[in-house]
Parts: sequence; C-alpha cells; structure tokens
Amino acid sequence: MLFLEKINIRSGLDMKKKTILCSILASTLLGSGTLVNTASAAEIPKENNNIVNYKDIRQQGAIIDIDQKIYNMLKAIPLDPFGFGAFRDDESEEKFNVSGINIKETNATNITPLFLGKNTFNNDSDLEQTYNTSEFSQSITQETSTTTQLGFNASTTAGGKAGIPFVAEGEVSATLEFNYSHTGTDTSSTTNTITAPSQSVKVPAHKIYRAEVYFEKKKTSGQVEMYADILTHANQGRDRMTIGVALDRTKNKYGLIKSPNDPDQVRAKGNGHFTIEYGTNLIVKTYDITSGQKSAKLIDTKTISLK
Repeated sequence: MLFLEKINIRSGLDMKKKTILCSILASTLLGSGTLVNTASAAEIPKENNNIVNYKDIRQQGAIIDIDQKIYNMLKAIPLDPFGFGAFRDDESEEKFNVSGINIKETNATNITPLFLGKNTFNNDSDLEQTYNTSEFSQSITQETSTTTQLGFNASTTAGGKAGIPFVAEGEVSATLEFNYSHTGTDTSSTTNTITAPSQSVKVPAHKIYRAEVYFEKKKTSGQVEMYADILTHANQGRDRMTIGVALDRTKNKYGLIKSPNDPDQVRAKGNGHFTIEYGTNLIVKTYDITSGQKSAKLIDTKTISLK
C-alpha cells in the first residue's frame, strides 16, 4: 500500500485519480488469477461450445443438425472485397441422400446350434447297413436390430431410413434399415419353419450309431458408417456457388467433407450398430455309441445347406 501511495504522489494526481489508480493496481496485483480465469458466456467462442457439447452428446447418441453445420461453415467464409458474407440460397435446388456401408472388420459372429432331433440305428447284422434319419421340422425366430448412434436431421428431408447392405458370404444377403433421424433401436423379427430333410447314415456291422441334427443359427454384430450427401447453393454478393465450392472457400468446415459421388455436394458422416440373426446350414453329427451313451465317439460331421 505504501508503494501505491508513493506512485500517486509523485505523479501529481488528485485524490480521485489516486483512488482509481489504487483500485486498479490493487485488483491487478492481488487478484490477477481471477482476471485471467474469468470470462462471460458471451466471450467464449460459439464454435468451442458447440464442439464440447457435440462430443458429450455423441457418447450417448446424437443427431447432427446438418442445416446448422452448413450455416456455420458458410459463416466461416471470409468476406468478399465488398464486405459481403456468404449465406445459403434457400430457393435453390436441394438434394439429400443417405447411404452407408458395413464396416466388416468390426463384425463379430456367434454360432448357436439349435437341436432339431435325433435317431439311433442298431446294426446287428454281419454287413454294413444304410439307414435314413427322420425329417425334422421346427419354427425358428430370427431378429434384426439396428441402432443409430450418430444420425442426421435436415430441412430437406422429413426423416426416413437408410438401407445398408449386409452380406454373410456364401450364406445370406440382407438390408439393414437404420432410422437416421433418431437414436433409438429398431428391432424386427421373422419366424420360419426349418425342415431338415432325411439324411443317409452308414452303420458298420454290429455297431450302434446315433445321428443328431442341428440348425446352425448365427448372430453377427457390427458397426456401420452412414453418409448424408447434400446438394444446395450459397450466395456471396453477386457470386452464386454450389455448397461444394463453398466448402473450398471456408476457414472451418465443421466436419463436412466433399461427397465422393459429386464435388458439388457435401457429406456428413454418422454411424450405427446392428445385430442380425440368420442361418442357412444344417449340421448332422454321427456318434458311435456301441459301448454305451457315455462312451459316445464322434464319427462324422456333415454340413448341409438349406439354400
């Protein structure tokens, strides 16, 4: 405090100026940490707020507002020589298309054998005999669930579903439907009757064989990447441009990229998760139980396609 008074006296300031100067210096010297760390909400850049919130929401499931991304991206285009900024042309032709792919390296498959039936064949003759299993039938329910983890919303569409192909090579091809405008889980199921045709089993002389028939039910879980491709236009002064051209001029793309299908369009990325049950194979296992059920020995395993 003595130091502060000395400065004021030497400068020839009046009492009012002394008081103001003392207050300012005291605040600076004694509360410098407070001044550095304190900021109003209006002083924090909106872009930073959006990024933080976006990351927090994304962990729980989120919907991208594509219109807002485009607005922010256009706003980040530098002013032209006449001081005009870029803005979206709402009267221009607009297109919105959603597609996606299964990221196959994320797929994990579990196999569950469902027991359909069995037969026991006792060959007490001196020659090998051929027997036939019974024809087994059973109703099998298979479920498919899709969850949009990061989806899209835009004024150019009222919402809908994206069909993403799923292929289990050599077995099944299916279309996974994702509701890209909400983060809920959609589940569908189908029930079909599986019929295992009769199979021949050769049994050596004086042997007892047991044939068991199973349906091989598979369950695959994995990730998908979804793409929203948007075509619209923007104006800047007298200059009219596609949104793809505007993306080349901006200082902040806000996560938008050029569409690989059309350089005039921009693309936003989303993602989702799926689980699908399917199966096209029967498994026939043959055991030698001549020495008793507890001493059963696997003799043969046969895979039969139902396709």
